Amino acid sequence: MKKFHFFLLVILASFAFSFDFEPYAGWNFTIDSSNTSSFYSVFLDFPLTVNNDTEFGISIGYIGTNNFVLQSFGKYNIKTSFGVFTTYGKGGAVFAGDFKLNSIGYSVLAGVRYYFNNFFVGFSYAVYYIENEKIGTIPLEVGYKIEF
Repeated sequence: MKKFHFFLLVILASFAFSFDFEPYAGWNFTIDSSNTSSFYSVFLDFPLTVNNDTEFGISIGYIGTNNFVLQSFGKYNIKTSFGVFTTYGKGGAVFAGDFKLNSIGYSVLAGVRYYFNNFFVGFSYAVYYIENEKIGTIPLEVGYKIEF
């Protein structure tokens, strides 16, 4: 229960810096791991600065390997007549499922998204280094941008 309260506190604190956020879920197809099968993930992205079609912010989430992820991200948005095409990169720490604040690994990823209205779909290439294991995945994501 303590980890849930801490996770909720991080989400609420992030709202103080952001007026919009993006909840999304994905399925991670494992392509580079002998010990881990494909898994799901759930994330919230919070942009902290938006300037000239560029965003920087933080992302928190849970990946189906029973680990929490805290990342920073950068995005570049390209407006088209059909919607918004976005390229982005993320990187950050991976914490154990009991959510102790000593990191057990890190993650890096690069991807693309396509927004039509506020709904988006995307894919990326992600690498999670968890303890002594490297997990390479291709996450397929579906989400929604909520703006205040």
